[in-house]
Amino acid sequence: MRPSFVYFDLGNVLLYFDHNLAMRKMARIAGVSVEQMRALVLDGTLQTEYETGLISSVQFVSRISDAIGRELDVGDMLQAAADMFIPNTHMLPVLERVRDLGIPMGLLSNTCEAHWNWISELSYPQVQGWFSPVILSYEIKSMKPDIHIYCEAQRHAGHEASGIFFTDDRVENVAAARKAGWTAEVFVNADRLMETVARWA
Repeated sequence: MRPSFVYFDLGNVLLYFDHNLAMRKMARIAGVSVEQMRALVLDGTLQTEYETGLISSVQFVSRISDAIGRELDVGDMLQAAADMFIPNTHMLPVLERVRDLGIPMGLLSNTCEAHWNWISELSYPQVQGWFSPVILSYEIKSMKPDIHIYCEAQRHAGHEASGIFFTDDRVENVAAARKAGWTAEVFVNADRLMETVARWA
């Protein structure tokens, strides 16, 4: 069935990312091992708190500083945390096809302020100019697969749940979208998604 609105995930759909790259850069600045940085940021609740907007960028870096007992430059650490994205160029034809079909598109992403600011400043063509609304977890203060972020996304899109299509690389996020009444598909690659879009013509 042809949707009336399409939401795209960001990470590993429009842009690839590598947390290991960020952890190495952050660890180098902080003077700790990559394992220590991963334990501080990813293995605990710190990154989740940041992506849900429960703490600010300054607080994010301060928590790391407090944990290692060393004052860290906020700007340097945020840049290191965000410099980990590679654009998925294969998605551009998919976006163009959806636009040519006249179907409005939105972005629905679990992300933090540092990552979004970095992405916005670099103006990746896969992200700029395609999407309205842009629903970001740190602004909504809810992360997929929590149902609240889907409800907010639907409200901002202004479309019935049954008319929304969503693609995300994480199975649990797709399952939650379906629970919210959306049509949703696990993202595998751009070619597979294009096959789905082609059926909407």
